[in-house]
Amino acid sequence: MTTNIFRPIKFGKEIFHAKSYDENSFVMDWRVEAGGKVPPHIHYHMDEHFSITQGEIIFHVNGEKITKKSGEDFFVSKGTLHSVTNANKGQSAITVTYSPCADTHRMFHILAALDEENPGSVMNMMKYFYLVPRLGLKEFSSIHPAYLMNILNHTVTFIGKLSGWDKLIAKFK
Repeated sequence: MTTNIFRPIKFGKEIFHAKSYDENSFVMDWRVEAGGKVPPHIHYHMDEHFSITQGEIIFHVNGEKITKKSGEDFFVSKGTLHSVTNANKGQSAITVTYSPCADTHRMFHILAALDEENPGSVMNMMKYFYLVPRLGLKEFSSIHPAYLMNILNHTVTFIGKLSGWDKLIAKFK
């Protein structure tokens, strides 16, 4: 498959643009529209380094609110509960580096291929969550509280089985 992972992929108020990767890191540019946010989650397999290039971002880390502005950096070590919110009235931009890469490049390969077929569809992310355990990939992140991740996994499994998403396993193996 010749899917280009190095192109912008839009999901709701966010645009992800992979820039580079190797076994040690995965780098992407991330644009977040006003009001855009990522709910509380944990990365179990990689550290996350944010370089704010435009706007203002609010991080909530282990109950602490931390605001970073353009030109500032922020580091979240793996296993740390955090959320991210665009506090700007316009678009914010961040360069994000994940270390090590883990399977982040595989996630982008899957999402880019699914986006080519159904641009901007929220179901693309659901299909990715369905494929992670079936392809033996390292989970990118886990939402919290944990019971919500459990509900998401069961819901995605139910929808995936009914929708015939098992055919995607061979496509992305």
